[in-house]
Amino acid sequence: MFNAQVQNDAIISLPYLYISGLNLSVASTKVIAVSAGQCRDSNDRVDMPVGFQGLQGLTNPAMLPVGYRQGLFINSAVNGVNGLDEGALAASSQYAVYIIGDSRGYQPVAALMALSAKAYPTIPLGYDSIRLIGFVATNASTNFVFATSAPQMMKDALEYGLSPAISGLSGGNATTFTGVDLNSAIPLGTLPNVIATLLVTFTPASAGSYVQFRPTGSSVTAGVATISGLVANVAQTQYVQVVCGVNGSSHTSLDYIVSSASDAVSFSVVGYAAAPKTAYPA
Repeated sequence: MFNAQVQNDAIISLPYLYISGLNLSVASTKVIAVSAGQCRDSNDRVDMPVGFQGLQGLTNPAMLPVGYRQGLFINSAVNGVNGLDEGALAASSQYAVYIIGDSRGYQPVAALMALSAKAYPTIPLGYDSIRLIGFVATNASTNFVFATSAPQMMKDALEYGLSPAISGLSGGNATTFTGVDLNSAIPLGTLPNVIATLLVTFTPASAGSYVQFRPTGSSVTAGVATISGLVANVAQTQYVQVVCGVNGSSHTSLDYIVSSASDAVSFSVVGYAAAPKTAYPA
């Protein structure tokens, strides 16, 4: 038997606004998988476990033999618990993914998906606790194409990883700083100073050629993120972190430049970091 608990009863034994596990991945064109893990709700008061015994005693799904911890599946054809909060899945849209819980301990921890543009999702009856853990996106055929996760808490920032990485630029050869819109990978709108982690492939026309990155809106030309070519016409791959800006469409964006029009640069966004308060609906 569980004692009833109101939502403002604090649980302080684990780190502030932590997220452990709960990584997102595309299980099928209409289903998102959430791995086992646990997180604190957005008020930092309730612990919500998935796949193993938590402080409230409720486990969802049930723990299997030999300690195997099963995650959750979000079916976009369902409205409510472990589904879409309301309506039908829309094409070419960004969706926010939440873990939801019941601070009284009556309802099992579950997942919920809602359009990221909404101020707040429609929470199923019986649930009063919620935490955003990532984003998913659909294509023109209303199929899921990628998911992001927030695997860990950094000081004053949440770090998200994308699975799979999302292409931002292919074969770029601009010799003046040129903006690249990252809205398809980073659905944070007008938030400045997002740190994007890029997987860059650079093919220099000559040894010493370079590609540089800077925030959109910046006029800085020195001290920016730079990759220098090692061998002419040989592609090289490198990870780089870049502070992003905001473009005229109010999208997260960065600028790039190469030293020669014969150079070529491509990159994918593999993750990003942003301030914690932006992780929750307004």
